[in-house]
Amino acid sequence: MSNDNVLELKKPGVSSAVRDALSDVLRDGARSLLAQAVEAEVTEFLARYQGDQDAVGSLLNPWRKPLFRYIYRMVTLRQDAEDLLQDVLVRVLENIREYRGEARFKSWVFGIATHVCLDHLRKRKRWRVEAQSLGEQETTADPEKIERLVGLMRQPEFRYEIREHIAFCFSCISRTLPPEEQAAVMLKEVLGFTSEEAAKILSVSEPVFRHRLATARAKMTEDYDGLCALINKSGVCHQCRGLREIVGEGYRGADLVQIEVAPGVAVTAENLFDTRLGIVREADLESGRTHTMHDLFFQNLSQREESR
Repeated sequence: MSNDNVLELKKPGVSSAVRDALSDVLRDGARSLLAQAVEAEVTEFLARYQGDQDAVGSLLNPWRKPLFRYIYRMVTLRQDAEDLLQDVLVRVLENIREYRGEARFKSWVFGIATHVCLDHLRKRKRWRVEAQSLGEQETTADPEKIERLVGLMRQPEFRYEIREHIAFCFSCISRTLPPEEQAAVMLKEVLGFTSEEAAKILSVSEPVFRHRLATARAKMTEDYDGLCALINKSGVCHQCRGLREIVGEGYRGADLVQIEVAPGVAVTAENLFDTRLGIVREADLESGRTHTMHDLFFQNLSQREESR
C-alpha cells in the first residue's frame, strides 16, 4: 500500500467530524463527550470498511503526526522514527480486524507504537546520564564541529528556542531509563494517558505500572538535580546559555532564565519536575524551529553511546 493511500481520504461515508475532531482528541487524554462521540464514529467506520485497506488507511491520516511525535521522543533519531512510524502504520492495517472497541482507538494504535518502540530500544544501549555533557565537551574542543553547528544555526529558518531544548534534554535523560520505564513516563506524563490506559498499553497491571512510573520519575528527578541549573535553582544552565550565545541575536527565541513552580506551590523536586513536564508537553521538539540542531545532537549522542 502506498503512502498516498494513507494520506488521502478516498471513501465516502466518513463525516468531517472524524477528520476534524480526531486531532483534538489526540491532544486530550480525557474521555470528553466529543471524544466518546468520535470514538463511536471510528468504530462504526471500521465496522463498515474493515476489509478495505484504502479506506482504513485514510483513517490513520490524523494519527501520523502524534505517532511520530511519540516515536521520535522515544528513539531520539529521526530516521529511525520515520522507519518505525511506517512499521506501526503497516501493523495497524494488518491487525485492524482485531480492534473491537473495548479500548479507545487511540490507546490501541499507541499500544502498537509502544511495543514497536520497545522492541527497537531493547536492542540499543541505555545512555549514560553524562552523555550530553560529554557531547558538549567533545563539540567545544573541535573547531570543525563548532563551525558546522554555527553554520546550521545561521540558516534562515533556524531559531534557538530554549523550550524545545528542554524537551530535547528530557528525551536524553529518558534514554538512561530501561525502555519500559521510559515508555511509562512518556505515555502518562507527556501524552496524558491515564494509569489504567498506560498499564493496558504496556500489558502490565496498574500497580506494576505505577511502580515503574514512580521509579522513572525518581531517577529522572535525581539526574536533573545534578545536571540542570534551570530546574535546581543553582543558576544559569551553561548548555542552554552557551547555545543561546553562539546562535546570535537574530536567531534567538524567547529567553528562559529559570524554571519556577506556580505561585503558592512548594518548591520541591517533584513540583519542579512537573513544571518541566508542562514545558516538555507543549514544546515542538519534532518540527519546531530548533529541530535541525537537535537532530544533529541526537545523531551524535546515539553514535557515541552505541559505540562505547
